[in-house]
Amino acid sequence: FAVPKTRDMLQSLFNPLTPKTSFDMFTLAMLSTHMIVAFVFPLATKRWILMAAFAFWRLCYNGGLGWILNWQSNRHGLVALFKRSGWLDPNRGGKIYLWLKAELEAKMGPDYSFESVPIEFNVWLLYRQLVDLILLNDFAAYFFLCSCYLGSANDSEPWHTYLRISGGIILLAFNLWVKVDAHRVVKDYAWYWGDFFFLVEQSLTFDGVFEMAPHPMYSIGYAGYYGGSLITGSYTIFYASLAAHMLQFLFLSFVENPHIEKTYERPPLAVQVIQKSRNRRLSSAASDNEEITSGSIGDNMAHANVAATGESRSSIRERPAGLWHPDLIVFKNFDLFRASDILIVLLLLYSVGIPAGFMWATGNKRVVLVYSIIQCVCWILFRTLVLGFLLRQQSTNQLITRWFIKHGGNGEEAFSSWRAVYNTGTIMTYGSFGLVGIAAYHWGNALVSNLVLFHTLGLLLIAFHVWSSRSVYEVLGDFGWFYGDFFARDPSMLSLAPADFKLYYTGIYRYLNDPEKVIGQAAFYGLALISRSWAVFALALFLQTCSFLFNTYVETPHMQKIYGAQVRRDSGIIRTVKNAVNKGVGQSVFVDGQNGAADESEKQILRKQHRRRESLSMVDLLTSTTRPVKDMFLETKGLLSTTTARLAEKTLPSELSKIDHLDLYDIKPLPGAAWKLASSGKGAVPNKALRHVYYLGESIRVSWQAPANHSRRDWVGIYPVTANFSNQITTVSSKGCYVYTHPDDNLLAEMVVGDSVFAGLVKGVASVKDSLGSAGYASAPASVTGLANGTERNGSFAKGSSRKKNPASATVQVLRGEALFSSSALPFKVGTYEMRLHHGGTHAVLAQSKPFEITVCEAQDIVRALGQQEDLDAPESSVQNGLDDVEYLSQALLRIINKTFSVTDSRAVALSADSPVGVDDAGDVAVQTEVVEPLESVEDVFSVDGALDEKQARRLGYAIKMYLGVEFAPDVLTHAAKHGATVMDVAKRVVEARKALFAYSSATF
Repeated sequence: FAVPKTRDMLQSLFNPLTPKTSFDMFTLAMLSTHMIVAFVFPLATKRWILMAAFAFWRLCYNGGLGWILNWQSNRHGLVALFKRSGWLDPNRGGKIYLWLKAELEAKMGPDYSFESVPIEFNVWLLYRQLVDLILLNDFAAYFFLCSCYLGSANDSEPWHTYLRISGGIILLAFNLWVKVDAHRVVKDYAWYWGDFFFLVEQSLTFDGVFEMAPHPMYSIGYAGYYGGSLITGSYTIFYASLAAHMLQFLFLSFVENPHIEKTYERPPLAVQVIQKSRNRRLSSAASDNEEITSGSIGDNMAHANVAATGESRSSIRERPAGLWHPDLIVFKNFDLFRASDILIVLLLLYSVGIPAGFMWATGNKRVVLVYSIIQCVCWILFRTLVLGFLLRQQSTNQLITRWFIKHGGNGEEAFSSWRAVYNTGTIMTYGSFGLVGIAAYHWGNALVSNLVLFHTLGLLLIAFHVWSSRSVYEVLGDFGWFYGDFFARDPSMLSLAPADFKLYYTGIYRYLNDPEKVIGQAAFYGLALISRSWAVFALALFLQTCSFLFNTYVETPHMQKIYGAQVRRDSGIIRTVKNAVNKGVGQSVFVDGQNGAADESEKQILRKQHRRRESLSMVDLLTSTTRPVKDMFLETKGLLSTTTARLAEKTLPSELSKIDHLDLYDIKPLPGAAWKLASSGKGAVPNKALRHVYYLGESIRVSWQAPANHSRRDWVGIYPVTANFSNQITTVSSKGCYVYTHPDDNLLAEMVVGDSVFAGLVKGVASVKDSLGSAGYASAPASVTGLANGTERNGSFAKGSSRKKNPASATVQVLRGEALFSSSALPFKVGTYEMRLHHGGTHAVLAQSKPFEITVCEAQDIVRALGQQEDLDAPESSVQNGLDDVEYLSQALLRIINKTFSVTDSRAVALSADSPVGVDDAGDVAVQTEVVEPLESVEDVFSVDGALDEKQARRLGYAIKMYLGVEFAPDVLTHAAKHGATVMDVAKRVVEARKALFAYSSATF
């Protein structure tokens, strides 16, 4: 649809000639309250009131708007709410519809038609009104709060005041320019998070402030906070501003970035798997229609593919160290049993730990300080000058590689040894700096305010350093982090090499050409602030000087030699400043000397990666310490839920007594692969207990029965059998392991691609005797209407038929259907579980299933148990039982990975009014569900898109451990997937592991 033009918020609110809506009047009224408080109340009182108001509106922004946007992004929640309520529907909305229509039409121009635009656009317009209310009041509360603290500073000299106020004004002006330029680029659509509601087709440009800093509206766009702090000279305003800015980073990390990633960068796993499945079907259909013109050509191509595949597999197999054992990067990937890692720990202990212990025991800080300074200088020289000389020689004549070849090694070993040496130098530089900071730390009788301020600024610099380093690593990867292009210029030479040797200015490199040279020493300056030591500051300056020399005489010449014209001259920040100066003076003061090839390459990347999130948020530093608090919270929550459940259980029977025909509700899991596998042999008499056994990752079907007038929000959850103490109420969370038995269009309004919770549907209608009791429907005489043939054999379905409405009736109509637990709705852990059918979106239990077990099969049965029907029907003689056979284990592993990463493809299908199966009116819906598996062949990379996140890696590692008895750490699987390991490669690794473990273990694999 054609997106109508929206009006400027400030113009519509503050222009007296513009007609005001109810939303505008309410916003202006709330703004006036802050002004009244600022001018009427005493100073001490209004400070407290305005501080509370600022905290309230800031939490409304980051907490309230963040929750709404996250709900909308994940579940289309806000749009679904309006669809369910009918407020924007002329047939159901009534007076609310007329009021909302009048409000929106008054805010829009002549190109807007309330009825012709989609509901998503109208909901977005309403959401804008809420955003305007919160953001304007947030700004007003902060402005008047700052006005209450003017003159708080106690400057010792007049020039201190002039400098402080001038700096604050500069920051405010810079903040204003950032906001204006950002709005110029993103317009109202992105300014108000329009892509959370609908997507538009337009060419995206990344210029101006978006070339200057990552997420400028969240980072440098809040420089005005610190400008206000400088102008007021108040520590209170500074810490309030800092807290508000940190909340903004939380909003960015948990709301904005995940949405950007799944919308523009890396779609969710379910979307990728379903799309690949549909593409395979299209290509398969197209290939079936093509005629084979040359059999010999096809044979030659097949032989070539087999040869290429074998070569690729062998090349990966010959480089297991780089593929399977990720290197130590500072302390990331630390391995307690790896010799090099242990030696680094011992080196740190001797050079840092023992001197620190000596200083603590004797109190002699001076000796330790001198020692630590000398040691720090030595490590700085080693890391920059010594290693820089070796790298320069490596670039010129391959000195390191030649040395290893001369002494019986190869290029892979040379690069591996270099990685260990370089990482040791980095760790020891950090460790020696830390020892200097500890030895030099002194504050004496300093003011508490200065102590807190310097520690805060120091910690911020350390956090900024960690963020920038992680951002650099995210872009460069292992190969670039360790200067791999000094050791290889062809992707086939080293296992960690990328697919192509090109420069991509993405992530933090979009803004800085060499972040390490500019901001790579921020943590050391932060340490100088914390320790209040000029010695630490001098060492930090010395390190930055040495790093500058390293980049100038080692890295830059090599980059020019290898990449040539791809190396750009001006960074994003420099270009932004030049463009701003050119626009400001009205002429080209600076001529853009950027290389054309680099410009074109970058433009192509920017077009493809709209608002790409390549860098990690600094909030990751905060979230890493929340796990103990989270565990304590969960334990407390469990105690509270148990207490609440005991109280609710006393009143629950009266709630359930209001439900008609409670005894007609029933659920039963249907037999799975374990039963079918036991029944597949000739003359086999399977154990009846296998009817309640399922294999890990296997989809579980459940049949259900409910009266015809049951709630469409009834749902079934899976829980460990010991999780709930009550049979009448569920007291623990299902943790996403639930499905709706008979969802309607109101529930389906929140369905997104890959949803596994709407996998229930009606299979037929039955008439059962009223005296059936609680025995269920298994043996009840019934007249069933089937979904398959669409005909009714006895009677018709009547909405809301029940015993109360027809006392003379001898039968009651019930619905019978099935639901499917698959992918994320399955509990992915071996154990004993039960199913519980709940009433109408509550936790009141209507029926329980018998306990069932989720387990694993024998390794030799994996292909038959987890494969398709043709695998199950295959005779046992055709199944290879050699557990050390790579071909068989690769097929078994393919089934395991497919079960681990399978997704649910559910689609709502409209049913006509003459359909007899649970349809009340025309337009009712049923859900068609299909389980889609991502991989086709053992030659596929064992991840969906060449990357595994931590959750996927843990899930796959657990499945491999349970089925095959070999445990892989999540980091190992993530590292191998990133470097293109296939299912066959993982199978080879499993075979090697089983051979290594079998001879020394009594376990039966």
